[in-house]
Amino acid sequence: MSLVQRTNGATLYRQIADALRQRIAGLAPGERLPSEPRLAMDWGVSRFTVARAVQQLVDEGLITRRQGSGTFVAEPPLRRTPGYLLSFTEAIEAAGHTATHRLLTFEPTAWHDRLPYPRDVPLLLLDRLRLVDGLPVARHRSVLAADLVAATGLTSAIATAATFSLYRFLGEHGRSVHSATERLVACMASSDDRKLLGLRRNAVVVAVTRHTYAADGTPLDAVSAIYDARRYSYEARLARQNNAPSAREDDNDQVMGDRHQHLGLRLDLGDRQRQRR
Repeated sequence: MSLVQRTNGATLYRQIADALRQRIAGLAPGERLPSEPRLAMDWGVSRFTVARAVQQLVDEGLITRRQGSGTFVAEPPLRRTPGYLLSFTEAIEAAGHTATHRLLTFEPTAWHDRLPYPRDVPLLLLDRLRLVDGLPVARHRSVLAADLVAATGLTSAIATAATFSLYRFLGEHGRSVHSATERLVACMASSDDRKLLGLRRNAVVVAVTRHTYAADGTPLDAVSAIYDARRYSYEARLARQNNAPSAREDDNDQVMGDRHQHLGLRLDLGDRQRQRR
């Protein structure tokens, strides 16, 4: 196997990373890649150069390292059904995986102007680390009205249960989620989130803000969620509305109509042990 432009290490590791991407495209999730010494021998380069290329693909979420086992093609994203508002637990269970969580905080919290609640409404913070098959993949900070918490009987003891689902609990107590608004942005992970999610320094995360409402428009929760950008995908199906008013042939194409969103969480167990919590 030959590589071109063998002028410096940076050029070589990028070429190797590109070659590995092409190889991975033809492999099934979970398939094992050759060891770094084997790749270094195949390409006639140093193991350090191969290690840089492999780490690049790990950072992109395409492959995963498993301590003592080797390097493997990462699992594809888990997806929820487009067009439906699902809880994290429902989306993960629908994909055939196990969703659990670890309760981090259950306590009163302060109001701020980005919340869908009046200023004088007492609020409670439900902060959870979300896991898929024992792997930490997200952090959800849900802010709820204290009177809703009291009316449904939600307590820290209930929320501590590993299989607790907020949407499911609300529905069982007459407060079904009817609709939501959602916003996504990319940002740098905080040191606290990096530690919880096992992210590297300078890791980028996807921050999702969602406000959910009952059928009568009453706010049910306001969640700020953090996902590892390598393991989170967001897609939308858009249909153009041909009879849109004031449409002109020389206008930029405007995409309108029904919109269906779904998220995905890329399972990348890496070097961490799977633990049921």
